[in-house]
This record gives sequence, structure tokens and C-alpha cells, in this order.
Amino acid sequence: PRSYDSLLFGEVLEITPDPFPFWHSSQKNDPGLNLSKYDNKKADKILEEIRTCSNPEVRIKKYQKFQEIISEDCPAIFLYSPNYVYFVSDKIKGIETGLISQPSKRFLNIQNWYLKTKRKLK
Repeated sequence: PRSYDSLLFGEVLEITPDPFPFWHSSQKNDPGLNLSKYDNKKADKILEEIRTCSNPEVRIKKYQKFQEIISEDCPAIFLYSPNYVYFVSDKIKGIETGLISQPSKRFLNIQNWYLKTKRKLK
């Protein structure tokens, strides 16, 4: 009988993701984050090209190709990708909403938040 090791691991990628540390073969050994020891020369080449490409349309195509390779090789089972949704009272002004890649990012512009109040003379 074969024995398998299993690991439940989470990746936190920014809005502009960089999967290189998690999937490039150069990151297989300590202290790299390629915990599955994934090794694919085509994937490595694409990951390297993504890091040097400044054209957004070309980068998207390269990410798509990388996803195809990862899906075909299946070095991991991807369980979910959370959506961060926060509810804020209409009384709070100055909040800029947008894509949140990490829960802590919801406070990025907190210095601009305010409550509209009236002054009362005593």
C-alpha cells in the first residue's frame, strides 16, 4: 500500500499575485514555500516571464497558461478563495471601497473616515 502525506496550507496573494514562491521549482528546498515540491520546467519558465512582464494583457495570458499547467499536473487541491465583505454604517463617511486581498487591508484609508456631526453651543 502507498502512503501519502497531507498538508492543509493557505496562500495569501496580493491583488497582483506572485505565485513564484509557491510553485517555482527553485523554491522546493528550505526556506522556500513550494511545499508540494512541484517541479515543472514549463511552469518555471512562465513564472519567470510573469515577473519580468509589464504588459497587463500579456501577464493575464501567462497567468492563464500557468493555471492550465497547474490544473493538468494537479500538485495540490485548491479548496476555496474567500471573498472579503464588510458592512459599514451609512453614517461613516470617507470610506473608499475596492478589492480587498487581505482582511487587514480594509483599514488602509482609516485616517479619512469621519462622522458628520453638528456643533452645539453650550
